[in-house]
Amino acid sequence: MEPFDATADASLPRISVALCTYDGERHLAQLLDSVLAQTGVVLEVVALDDASSDGTVALLQDYAARDPRVRVVVNAENLGHLRSFEKCMGLCEYELIAPCDQDDVWAPGKLARLARAIAIADMAYCDSAYIDEDGRPLGRRVSDDLRVMHSGHDPLRFAFQNTASGHAMLVRREVFERARPFPAQLYHDWWLALIAASGRGVAYVDEALVQFRRHADAASPMGKAHKGDGAHRKVKRFRSRNRKWVEQRLYVFDALAQRDEPVQERALAWHLALREAMSGRMLALWRVTWRTRASVPPWSGPRWLAAIRCYLRCVRKVLGARREKGSAAIGGVRH
Repeated sequence: MEPFDATADASLPRISVALCTYDGERHLAQLLDSVLAQTGVVLEVVALDDASSDGTVALLQDYAARDPRVRVVVNAENLGHLRSFEKCMGLCEYELIAPCDQDDVWAPGKLARLARAIAIADMAYCDSAYIDEDGRPLGRRVSDDLRVMHSGHDPLRFAFQNTASGHAMLVRREVFERARPFPAQLYHDWWLALIAASGRGVAYVDEALVQFRRHADAASPMGKAHKGDGAHRKVKRFRSRNRKWVEQRLYVFDALAQRDEPVQERALAWHLALREAMSGRMLALWRVTWRTRASVPPWSGPRWLAAIRCYLRCVRKVLGARREKGSAAIGGVRH
């Protein structure tokens, strides 16, 4: 661990790291060492533990006793991943906030690089390289799986596919305040990316500045589906994948439609079109796909062709969802 420098240059960007932990003792020291070794920034680490039962809290307190940049808060009861991050980010004092998982490893210049990239945007994020439970490189990046990494001012792109992982992002406090409360059924990073893209936009740094650890207990499903999945899990995902896709998009568009954001009208149109499609009426779905063809996947090639391909994909998802057990359009728009 690098010693704390009380004479840090006042011109350096000030960044709060919002670290949430839960029974993470095994990999936590390596993560903390990499965070506290960040160069070119003034740092505070707000570590919020979600009622761990192992030695996580003791380890955090040991670091806090040795480095005044670390502040430890312990939940009296388990709040879960989403509410813990919302609480932790609310405790941060600086205007730039970096969410942090308990088991990754950060490159020394990660935060300084993101701080340069954010410029006038609301969020910046980087690529990540997968490592296994023991820290061995897996030879691929998040961008290899996602194929496209979104940036700019189009929240609909993030609605169809989130590419901004929390462990890889730097976000302005004002975006976090606009995003509160976090919707109950969305990952916090997805929601923050949607809000940032609705405002001053999102910047992407095409560098793997995080070693992203993949193991059975990791909170994010990203990177887990390549090997070792049992056949019963594959069957379960197959049987419900269309319904989950439709219901998730309905939820995202509904959440965006409740907000005073530039995307509100388009989100409402998509929500209503998907609900009509679930009832067997497809015309509205085609109309909204065509009107928003600049935003829909796939994000390469002529936009008229993208609109046709996206519409056909949505139709397949809707028809599949209607056949799957338990399918139903969730939630109405609450205006």
